[in-house]
Amino acid sequence: MPNIRPLHTDNVVQTLDKLIQFSLYTFAVFSIFSISVTQIAFTIGTLAWLIKIHLTKSWKETKGTQVGIAILFFCLACLLAVITSVDIESSYMHLKKLFQFAIFFWAINTVEDERQRNLLVKLLIIAGTVAALNGFFQVWDTAVNLDSRVRGTMSHFMTFAGVLMLMSLMAFGRFLFHKPKEYWLLGSIGFMCSCLLFTLTRQAWLGFFVGSVFLVFFCNKKYLLLIPLLLISLLFFGPEAIKDRIYSLADMKDWTFQARIFLWEGGWSIFKDHPLTGCGFKCVDMVHSQYPDPSGYIARFRGMHSNLFQLLVDTGILGLSAWLSIWATYLTVIYKRSIQSTNKNFQGLALGAVAAILGFLAGGTFETNFYDSEIVMLVYFIMGLSLAQTNQKSMQ
Repeated sequence: MPNIRPLHTDNVVQTLDKLIQFSLYTFAVFSIFSISVTQIAFTIGTLAWLIKIHLTKSWKETKGTQVGIAILFFCLACLLAVITSVDIESSYMHLKKLFQFAIFFWAINTVEDERQRNLLVKLLIIAGTVAALNGFFQVWDTAVNLDSRVRGTMSHFMTFAGVLMLMSLMAFGRFLFHKPKEYWLLGSIGFMCSCLLFTLTRQAWLGFFVGSVFLVFFCNKKYLLLIPLLLISLLFFGPEAIKDRIYSLADMKDWTFQARIFLWEGGWSIFKDHPLTGCGFKCVDMVHSQYPDPSGYIARFRGMHSNLFQLLVDTGILGLSAWLSIWATYLTVIYKRSIQSTNKNFQGLALGAVAAILGFLAGGTFETNFYDSEIVMLVYFIMGLSLAQTNQKSMQ
């Protein structure tokens, strides 16, 4: 027999649908402006989605693809890391970070209309552009140096740089592969990239470089020659602070690079004593004093300044392997989707999303952005948007 629901239940479901859609748009707009509003929108939207699933008894229809399975394995590895932690109470407090993965499941299951997905992507790009314009006001008539790095709409310049990097790569991918061409994106990309420079954040620069090379390679390989020309122009015409930061990327004696080497050496020593499940979430504070630290950098930074080393220390081999499997699975799944999709503009979304993920991973090699909620929430949202199975008829 068909599943017949009471009329009042249908009304509730319709109300929940509207609440979910409103939450999605609120999340997209405020993800680059307010972590509090973003978290509230995510919480309300997720609860509404779960209640809807319960009322419609559609648990079996919940999507997550192989990426969702990889995420669940990573969460399990993190639980093991907490259980075996050197300080369970301290490590337990950081488990809330894992709830942010629900953003992926929320987005992939609630974005079912192609027009809606298209609008959400545009809202993200527009929000990034507005945030970049706000950042320019902060550097107006101000000397650019390491003490005046642009924070924009975020509490920290590295967070601001991270979200600008993600949004500029999404916009770049859309501009290169969307038909018809949307030339307004050139202005958005220009504002976001220019503001990204003034953050003086090298890990975000590296992420944008890796992501943009990936996009240009798939668009037209001969345009790769333009990238070195752009770098040279920055060295000739850019402010001194930007020139110094670019030069430092190739300086192996730069103190920040040397500090990372000392941190990674210390992290490796901690890992060897806790190889399988790590010492626990953010438990470096509890154990670093037990290890030699002639440089004093571990005591000063209390972190590894690298997602790879941080996860290796915090969650061991199991956690790091599960973390890497998320991204390997994502790249595999979205590659298959891009081949099978009949949506002519899906390639722009898919490649832009992949470029943003590659930028996130490349920057995370030299900075611990795994614990940065503003950045990772946006990453999970982008992943969910790019893998959502939308109704193609809605675009006709």
